Amino acid sequence: MRFTIFTISLLGVAGIANADAPKVPSEAPYIVLSENLDEPNGYGFCIDTYGAGRSDLMQTHTCKPASEGEPRSYEGNDTRFEYDANTMQVASYPFEGFCMQALIATDKSEFALLECNDHPRQKFAFSEADQTLRLNEDNTKCVVVSAETVPAGPWVKRALSLENCDEVDAVLKQWSIVSE
Repeated sequence: MRFTIFTISLLGVAGIANADAPKVPSEAPYIVLSENLDEPNGYGFCIDTYGAGRSDLMQTHTCKPASEGEPRSYEGNDTRFEYDANTMQVASYPFEGFCMQALIATDKSEFALLECNDHPRQKFAFSEADQTLRLNEDNTKCVVVSAETVPAGPWVKRALSLENCDEVDAVLKQWSIVSE
């Protein structure tokens, strides 16, 4: 009995026992962190543009509820992204022709939403085995969220970065890609 309690306590510390799958209210397509972590609505963290609507920078944000009758380009759809396994690109759903691109500087990485092209930092390999999005030009680097959740108006957000896959907790780098 003591061993069981100890095991459950360790899982809780690692963030596994309390992690649930998100209940995403958005219509597909979207790319969401596989575990809800601490998103207060249970909606999860979706890849998103920074701020309302189209922006050059990217983050994760509370997955937003669907807005029926709104055009594809509606700014409330900014948490909707799709992964194209053929081109290996993470493309914006509402802002057609724009893709996620890693921006890398010494000891820092960010993501930008730029016109889709053949730039190697727009190519990401999704591994169904470990649910990671890895930079194709350096598959040791994964798309991860920060450990800190911060307020974002009525929602919450987390920063995105590119980190060494082996050095990041699984719950911060595992993604679910929903296309339908």
